[in-house]
Amino acid sequence: MNQPLSSLRSQLRQAQQLLPDLLQACFGREPLLPGSLYTLRRKCGKPSCRCRRGQLHASTILSYRGQGKPRNLAPAPEHLLALRAMTDHYRHCRQARAQLVRWQRQVLDLVDALQAVRVQLGEAEFHRRCAPHARKARSSRS
Repeated sequence: MNQPLSSLRSQLRQAQQLLPDLLQACFGREPLLPGSLYTLRRKCGKPSCRCRRGQLHASTILSYRGQGKPRNLAPAPEHLLALRAMTDHYRHCRQARAQLVRWQRQVLDLVDALQAVRVQLGEAEFHRRCAPHARKARSSRS
């Protein structure tokens, strides 16, 4: 019985040590933009254009949900680096949040398992100490 208790405590301590690293992404100060940048390639439709021969026109598009609505914009080239940084930071924060959710579930499972083992120990201790006395009290009343 002590082996599972010791093992569970050890696992809980190991999980506890992961928290500072998981929270690190949440302490950032850089702005976040919920969206992504991608390259859109398309044909323009002019009969003599190079895109008719397979050399499609390329433009970088920002796709994001601004004010609750999906938006697709073609930002100016000089803004692309800043926009990419903001969307990358947002993605990193979301991934860190997902890791925190998994970590929290793991910690709660360990706490529940630890509690269950301790309840078993408590019940065993109760029966060892109190149950014999309870039986004597009932038999003396009869």
